Amino acid sequence: ACEEAQCRLISYSPLCLGLLTGKYTLDKLPRNGNPRRQLFRELLAPGTGTQDLLNTIEAIATEYGKTNSQVAINWALCKGTVPIPGCRTLQQAEENIGATGWRLKDDAVTELEVKAAAVTKPMIQNIFQTR
Repeated sequence: ACEEAQCRLISYSPLCLGLLTGKYTLDKLPRNGNPRRQLFRELLAPGTGTQDLLNTIEAIATEYGKTNSQVAINWALCKGTVPIPGCRTLQQAEENIGATGWRLKDDAVTELEVKAAAVTKPMIQNIFQTR
């Protein structure tokens, strides 16, 4: 329907609140008091498939000479969405811009899709989401 109407979806938080950056692991969670700490602990728990997805993002990033964030944002672009990643620093903004001007190959997108589909723990619903 979107293709026929020539409109694109906006992908809010394509870095999954920072989880897809590769910055966080079960051993390195957000600081105490940060609401993402418990969420990431649950998302990264063994058996959820999240770590497999993160490992795939990291492998693809290494192959392409990009960062995990750039791969995640480019993945959203390859899916035809308009990603709006957040950033807190100029360095993060510049890194996010590095997700443009190139494209993941179809096999990399497929590999990411397969790993993402295998994740068993869903992300929380965005409280700002409209229906």
